[in-house]
Amino acid sequence: MGEAWLAAAPGSEIEALPVGDGGPRTADAWPGERSLVGGAEVAEHRGAHWFAPGGGAARWNPMDLSAALLGIAAAGASGPVVIPVGDDAPAGDPADLWGGSLPALRHALRSLDLVVIATSTRPLLGFHGMSASLIDGREGDAALAAAAQEQERRWTEIAREGDAVAGREALIGPSRLSDQPGTGAAGGFAYALAALGARIVPAFAYLAEASGLAAAAVGADLVLGVGGDLNPSTLDTGVAASVASAAARRGVPATMLSTAVKVGRRDLMAAGLASAHEAARGPAGLVDGVRRVAQTWTPR
Repeated sequence: MGEAWLAAAPGSEIEALPVGDGGPRTADAWPGERSLVGGAEVAEHRGAHWFAPGGGAARWNPMDLSAALLGIAAAGASGPVVIPVGDDAPAGDPADLWGGSLPALRHALRSLDLVVIATSTRPLLGFHGMSASLIDGREGDAALAAAAQEQERRWTEIAREGDAVAGREALIGPSRLSDQPGTGAAGGFAYALAALGARIVPAFAYLAEASGLAAAAVGADLVLGVGGDLNPSTLDTGVAASVASAAARRGVPATMLSTAVKVGRRDLMAAGLASAHEAARGPAGLVDGVRRVAQTWTPR
């Protein structure tokens, strides 16, 4: 990308930074060696331990992650332990993370600073919760409505224990853990981790800092993000959000180069982007796309 930009606009100063998408394999963006702890890969980055599913898997296995957390706690790890979940449901029941005893596992992990990064602010329960989103726009589907109702009932029962163990009011009130933003992300997996003491943070803001993007934007004239399709979801929770957030702090323009732009100009402006550009998939398409963006944004 840097070479393509310089070929089109010689003399430019480029800083290229990898940024993950907030999903389970976000740590793949960081350079360096990986270690295997329990059932998770661990990357050291900027003083934090970044977890990814073991064996190159695309989804978390709750029991494997539980073993990994116990392993890194036993090793006396210091610094944040970052678990990106995005909004991808795990390969298994999220409650399996607790291994049958939430209080025991929470006690065993008490020394860890657990951080869950999520790409959804959906709470676990209620009208805007995980089950409600399942039937959004499909309220006429009786079977789906019944499944959503059963899911809500089951998680309500799970939350009675989880909310109480987490030190929140177990039955009523806005302080319940299950009512907090982000707990419904990843099919309730974010809640299962939060009940162990993890804090849930929005992925795009956290990644803007962790990648160095926020710092790099301080002296920039333009912040360019490169990613896959730009749609309403990725506009709000993907790399585009990291780019817009970093650029907004310094009042510099931000733009995206994507394989397809599926949002209008009004949506782009509302998200903090000055524009968006399309490029064909593959290396040749990327080079051509970067060249066109450079020609558009570089003074002649």
